[in-house]
Amino acid sequence: MKKLLFAVLALMMFPAAAQQFEEGVHYEVIAEQGTEKPTITEYFSFFCGACYRFEPIAQAMDEKYPEAFEKSHVSFINYKGQGMMMNQAWALAQRLGKEKEIAAAIFQRNFAQGNMIGSKEDFEAIFATNGVDKADFDKMINSFGVRGMANKMDREASNYGVNSTPTFIINGKYKLIPQGFSESQNFADDFIAAAGYLLEK
Repeated sequence: MKKLLFAVLALMMFPAAAQQFEEGVHYEVIAEQGTEKPTITEYFSFFCGACYRFEPIAQAMDEKYPEAFEKSHVSFINYKGQGMMMNQAWALAQRLGKEKEIAAAIFQRNFAQGNMIGSKEDFEAIFATNGVDKADFDKMINSFGVRGMANKMDREASNYGVNSTPTFIINGKYKLIPQGFSESQNFADDFIAAAGYLLEK
């Protein structure tokens, strides 16, 4: 009787237990083998309004799982032919350790200001504001390393079947289904908790 009582109390105290997250509802399995190390990858685009609205959730996820979380840009969402250039800009921001500053500046311009980046000069201005002068930007943006990183992001997105953004892939094996959280009382908290659950699955 005591064991039964403790079991009931445990369920009441921990409502976010594993049964909350169901395959086919909150996530789907996209691969048999996962990555060697735990990863949460957000496939996103700076030209994507939904990604802009999701940014507070992505930031909270990064804060909670800093060793696992990463953002990977995709080029298939395009504006004035700048999709791949945006991939390269994000790759450059990563190489320079300026991800947070550049992400904030680009999202602010594209959506808060409604002034979409549409030219190389626009990219130069964003990076100059964040401490990278035009000469250095021009030298690095088309470097072999930056182009390689940009192409790798697209290649991995394609391998995982990413065709919309934002898409969250956990351990290279699970994909979160945002629609599955439609009845959640706290979408952000539950979405982040699901990522953590899958991270350890």
